[in-house]
Amino acid sequence: MRVIDKGKFFNEVGYEPHEKQRLFHQSKARFRIACCGRRFGKSTMAAKDLEPELFVPHQRFWIVGPTYDLGEKEFRVIWDDLIIKKGLGKDKRVKKAYNKRSGEMFIEMPWQTRVEVRSADHPENLVGEALHGVIMSEAAKQKRDTWERYVRAALADFRGWATFPTTPEGFNWLYSLWQFGQDPEFKDYASWRFPSWDNHFVYPGGRDDDEIKLIEATTSGEWFLQEIAADFASFVGKIYGEFDETVHVRPTKFNPAWPNYIAIDWGFVNPLAAIEFQVDPQQRVHVWREHYQAYKRVGEHIQIMKNRPQPEGYHLDMIFADAEDPEAVVQTNIEFGPCIALPEAKKNWREGVELVKRWLKLYPTGDNHEDGTPVEEPLLFVDNSCKNLIYEFNNYKADEKRKDEPVLERPGAKRPATAKQDDHAVDALRYGMMHVFMLGATRHLSETIDSVNDPFSKQDGDRGYFTTTGMRF
Repeated sequence: MRVIDKGKFFNEVGYEPHEKQRLFHQSKARFRIACCGRRFGKSTMAAKDLEPELFVPHQRFWIVGPTYDLGEKEFRVIWDDLIIKKGLGKDKRVKKAYNKRSGEMFIEMPWQTRVEVRSADHPENLVGEALHGVIMSEAAKQKRDTWERYVRAALADFRGWATFPTTPEGFNWLYSLWQFGQDPEFKDYASWRFPSWDNHFVYPGGRDDDEIKLIEATTSGEWFLQEIAADFASFVGKIYGEFDETVHVRPTKFNPAWPNYIAIDWGFVNPLAAIEFQVDPQQRVHVWREHYQAYKRVGEHIQIMKNRPQPEGYHLDMIFADAEDPEAVVQTNIEFGPCIALPEAKKNWREGVELVKRWLKLYPTGDNHEDGTPVEEPLLFVDNSCKNLIYEFNNYKADEKRKDEPVLERPGAKRPATAKQDDHAVDALRYGMMHVFMLGATRHLSETIDSVNDPFSKQDGDRGYFTTTGMRF
C-alpha cells in the first residue's frame, strides 16, 4: 500500500498543528478518541489527518455526523484543501458534490478513493459498505447504536480505523470508548482530553489566557468544565470533584513489600463490592483490584475471591467491612481472613469522604517539569481495571435535599436517582481508608496531614505517618 508522509503533506496544504494536535497525528492507534474543548481545533485535526489517505488508491472513507450539518465541518476542511487549494476541482476526473441541504457531500478521486458524509439521522444509509476509515464527528452527540450496529461492523473487512473528535457530554457511551484509550491493555485505542486552552494559536496564554478567564468568569461552572475544559464529570453536587481519570487512574500492580487490604461493602440484590488496595511507605493508597457482583451469598463471594489468580508474593493482611452485617463479618473471619468492621467507619460519612478527598488532592513531589513548574501527584491511584470504582468516583453526587447523604445520578436519567444507588465501591474504599487512617491511627488525621509540607517525603521518622498499630480486633 502506498503511504503518504503526513508531515510533508501538511506543509503542502499550509497546516501547522499545535503541540496537542501533533499528539493525535503521531498516534498509531487504530481507534483514537479526542475529547476537546471548543476552539481546540478538533474538526480541522481530524480532517487533516484523513487527507493524505485520499491519495492511496481504492480506499473508502466516511464522515459520520449526528446530522449532515455537523458532519459537514470536517468535509469543509477537506474540500478547501483539496478541491480549492490543491486545485483538484479543475480536474474533470475528480467527481464531487457539496450540497449540505440535500446531504450530498463527497469527493471521489480518479484512483477510486472516495470520502463522503453520512448522517446518523438516516441509519438506512449506514449499511452495506466496507470502510477503510471513518470520522465519527461530534461522537458524544451520537448514539451507541450508530457506532456498534452500523459503523464498527463496516470496518471489519479492512481492519479500518476510526477517529472520534468531540466535546464530551457526560458519562455516555463515548466515555466507555475513552476509557479503553486510557487502559494499556487495549493497545488499539488511544484517548485524550484536550481543553480549549491547549490551542495556543487561539489562546496564547494557555489556562491563564485573558479570554479563558473571561469565559470562566461569565459562564456557569458546569458549562465551562464541559465545553472549555473538556471534562466528562462536570455537574452540580459532585462529591469527589478532585477525581481526574487522567491523574488518578494508571496501571497499578500488586507489590509484595507493601501491606495489602480488602475493603467490603455487603450486598445481595445490590452488588457486593470488594476493593483491594495497598498502602506504600509514603502512605499513598494503590487500588489494584476490585470484585463487584450481585445475587451471590457471602460464601460464594469468598470462594470467587480466594480462587482468583494471584500475583507472585500475594498476601492479604486485613479485611475491612461494613459493620451492618455482623454475621457476614464472622463468616469472613472464619472462611477468608482477619476481618474488622467498626461502626465508626460508616457512621462518620462526612469525615470519611473528607479523608478520601485529602488523598485525591494533588501535592508537590519536590520535582519539576522541564518547563520548571512543580510536579504534583495525588496520594491515591486506581488501576484501569477497576471500572466500577472509577465510574462511581466520577458520578457520586450529593442529594440536594439531604446534604449529609450521598446520591448518584446517571446521565440521561428522567428523574434523580434515590440514595444508596451504585455507591458500593466508593463506600467500600471509604470504609477501608477510615479503618487504616483514622480508626487504626496512632494520631488523628488533622495532626498529621495538615502539618505535612511534603507528603511525598521518604523521611517518615518525624512525619507522624499512620500505622495499623492499636486496631481493635
